[in-house]
Amino acid sequence: MQLEQYDHIILLAHGSSDPRWKITFEQLLARVTGVVSEDKVTLAYMELCKPSIEDVLVILPPETANIAVFPLFFAQGRHLRVDVPKQLEELNTEQRTLTLLNPIGDDPEVVSAMEKAITSKLTDD
Repeated sequence: MQLEQYDHIILLAHGSSDPRWKITFEQLLARVTGVVSEDKVTLAYMELCKPSIEDVLVILPPETANIAVFPLFFAQGRHLRVDVPKQLEELNTEQRTLTLLNPIGDDPEVVSAMEKAITSKLTDD
């Protein structure tokens, strides 16, 4: 549904200096691109590893004008309130607009899945 509003969606993870940390996000991207075309969704990291949002923008075709950034964060902390909006503001041009979406942690389905995962570990079912 949201994908139709945008030419491309960048899934934004935080990043880590440990290369093993990226595996989970790369596997998630592979599952997503199994459903949604690879030319519509990419993965970027905010810091500490590559690719960055800037790296992704370089490889996107010039006609990719309306881009959503979907944070794979649980909540809106300083990064999503200050750092990422500032970064996107600097990257926006007359030809390209980057829009920051709410983090995945705001999705009621994600909250429900986390609740179920936690409570299943705390109860004897």
